[in-house]
Formats: sequence, C-alpha cells, structure tokens
Amino acid sequence: MNLLDNLRQNAGKRLLIGGHQGHRSGDARPNTIPNFQRVTDKGLSHIEVDLQLTGDGELVVYHDLDLSEKSPLSGRIRDYTVDQLKGSFEIDTLDEVLGWCFQNDLPPALEVKCHLLEMSATMPLLAKRLAELLNRYRFGDFGFVFSTDYRTLRQVKELAPQTALGLIVPFVPRDPVRLMEEMQAQIYLCYLDNLSRELVDALHRGGYYADGSVVNDEARLRRALELGVDLVESDLPQDLISLYGGLCGI
Repeated sequence: MNLLDNLRQNAGKRLLIGGHQGHRSGDARPNTIPNFQRVTDKGLSHIEVDLQLTGDGELVVYHDLDLSEKSPLSGRIRDYTVDQLKGSFEIDTLDEVLGWCFQNDLPPALEVKCHLLEMSATMPLLAKRLAELLNRYRFGDFGFVFSTDYRTLRQVKELAPQTALGLIVPFVPRDPVRLMEEMQAQIYLCYLDNLSRELVDALHRGGYYADGSVVNDEARLRRALELGVDLVESDLPQDLISLYGGLCGI
C-alpha cells in the first residue's frame, strides 16, 4: 500500500510510525540499504531518507552536510563524484534506494537536504534529477518528498506533478492551511513543540495531514497522540511501535 492511501484509511484512527533515516538501534549506518533491511516487515509505515547531489550530478542518500563527521572523507557530498564516494565508504544512490523500497513495499519519505547559502546554485539540477527518478519509478504518492526549500519543492512538483509533497515548517505560519494549499502539499511536518490541537484540527479540516517528528520516547508519543498527528518518525521505530501498541491496546 502506498503511504498516502495508508494515511487516508487510518486518518483519525491510527498513528503511522516510520523510521527516521531507517533506525538507530543497530550497527548498520542509518540511511543505507543494510540499515533499512533490519526494519523490513517490522510494522513500519515508511522510512525517512535524506538525499543530496554529488559533484557529477547524481543523487545519493546521506544526511550530514559535513562528510568528515561520519566518513573517511572531508568536505561536502558535492565535492565528490558518486564513484569516489562509493570507493571510500558505504553509500547508496537514490536510484538504488527507490528500487529497494518498491521491491520491499516500504514507502520512503524523501528529505531534500538544503543549506541555501551553500547549495542554491545546484538545487535546480537536484530538482531535475529527482523528478527524473520519480517519473521513472512512477512514484506518485507511494511516499512523499519534503524539505525546508519550498522553491525546490515547487520545481519538483512542476516536473513530476503526481508527486506528493510535505513541508517542513520550522515556524508557526499565520495561515497553515493556506500555505499547504499554495504549495500543493499534503503533509505538514513540524516538531511537536510547534504544534497545537487547534492547528492540527485546522489542517485536517483542510484535507491535510500532520507529521510531528521526531518521537523516541513514551512522553513524546503521548504528546503526539494528544495532538492528533497522523504520522511520526522515530530513531527507534520498533520500540515506538511496541510502546504505541501498549498504550492503545493494539
């Protein structure tokens, strides 16, 4: 089942729980296929993955902007070709990850990483490459694409019109429903601390969904349930699914 259909069927009935970068409970590095394989068939509704553009115009799955923190390389993803990256440490292309997700029926939430001061010149190419992949896989609303970079999201939507969009909203907008409508988005993503039941209810009345990530413990899970959000992501998704089952008797 694609993620948007899952949301429609479970709206107001069940919280969907996805894995943040897959998960952080094992030895497999997050944002890699070996990591994702550990949570296949564990009840996750989706996995969140991060994407960036290499120096030779390929999309790879990697979170940090600074390679030196978690790889043997220094600098940025854009400083290397995909072959140079793969020759230095374990990293997957987005093409490989999408193929795996479709094969395993585990929808991805694709976060377009962006640091506008550094990356603005390459974002149009990123949007083009991403749309090419989304169209080739007939991605539609199998999962969704989200970011703080609304300009790039608009470009992706223009090039791959069937793609479901999510907006990371790191502030409280004057009219969140109008923002969603103007961006042709479906999912509003925000930390629980910037959400209220009134805001979530307004989104629901407008036909939109609320994502309140990241949730890793019982207190935050209870808060998500109080707010009525539709989905969350967790670094420990299997643990959170167990907690949710205990709280709700599922």
